[in-house]
Amino acid sequence: MITSLDQQKRDQQDRRKATLRRFTSHPSLMIGTVILVLLVAVALAAPWLAPYSPTRTSLINTLQDASWAHPLGTDQFGRDVLSRLIHGTRVSLIVAFWVVTLSLFIGTIVGGIAGFFGGWIDRSINVVNDILMAFPGFLLALAIVATQGSSLESVIIAVSIAYTPRVIAVMRSVALTIRPRPFIEASRSIGMTSTRILLRHVIPNALPPVIVVATLSAASAILAEAGLSFLGLGVRPPIPTWGNIIADGQASITTNPLISISSGLCIAAMVIALNLIGDGLRDALDPQMRRQTAKIL
Repeated sequence: MITSLDQQKRDQQDRRKATLRRFTSHPSLMIGTVILVLLVAVALAAPWLAPYSPTRTSLINTLQDASWAHPLGTDQFGRDVLSRLIHGTRVSLIVAFWVVTLSLFIGTIVGGIAGFFGGWIDRSINVVNDILMAFPGFLLALAIVATQGSSLESVIIAVSIAYTPRVIAVMRSVALTIRPRPFIEASRSIGMTSTRILLRHVIPNALPPVIVVATLSAASAILAEAGLSFLGLGVRPPIPTWGNIIADGQASITTNPLISISSGLCIAAMVIALNLIGDGLRDALDPQMRRQTAKIL
C-alpha cells in the first residue's frame, strides 16, 4: 500500500528527473557546459599542462615561429605563448566567477528591496541604477580602473560595478510582478515580516531570470577584462592574461600572428560557452519554454 509520504517522495523524484532531463536535453546548454568544464580543467591543471613557466624570459628565443619546442611560438621577451595562454585562463575564470558572484549578491538584494518595498526606496535605487546604466559598461569599468590603479582586484571591482546594474534592473522588475501575488498576501496574513518574505519567497522565486542575466554578464566581464588588459589598465605584467597577450602580439602581427590569434580564439571560446549556457538556462528555466518542451515531448 502506497502512503501519502511515499507518493510525495515519488513526486519529488519525478520532478528532479524532469528537471535533469530538461537541462541535459538542451543542446546549447550542454555544449557550453562542456566547453566551460574543459576551460576550468585547463585552468586547474595549468602548472602541469604548461610546458614552461609563463614568466620565464629568453632573449635568444624572441619571436620564434611555431615549433615542437614552442607550439605557438614565443613573444618579444622569449616567453612561451602556449604556457601564457594556459595560465591566462585562470585570470579570465577568476574575473568571471567573482563578477557573477558579486553581481548576483548585490543585484538580488538591492533589486529585491527596490521592487518589493517600492515607494521612495524604489525611486532612489532606480535613479542611481539608471545613471549607472546610462554609461556603457566597458567605459564605466575603464573609468573606475583608471582611478583605482591596475590590479586584478581593481578589475574585478570595476567590472562588477559596471555590470551589476543589469542584474538590479531585472531583479526589480521580477520582484514587482511577485509582490501582488496571493502567496505574498498569505505570508503577511500569518505574521511574516517583510524582510523574511523578501528572503524566503521573493528572491528565490525571482532567481531564474536573474541567474541568466548574471551568466551573460560573465561573458561581458571577460571581454571587459581583456579590453582593459589590452589597453594596459588590467592585470599588471608579467602575469599573463589573454588581453595582454593580444597586446604583446600586436607589434609582431605580420611576422607571428599566432600570438594574437590564439589568444583571441581563447576569448571567443570562453564568451561563446557562457552565452550558450545563458541561452540554455533561459530556455530551461522559463516556464513558457518549459511547457512548450513538455508538449513536444
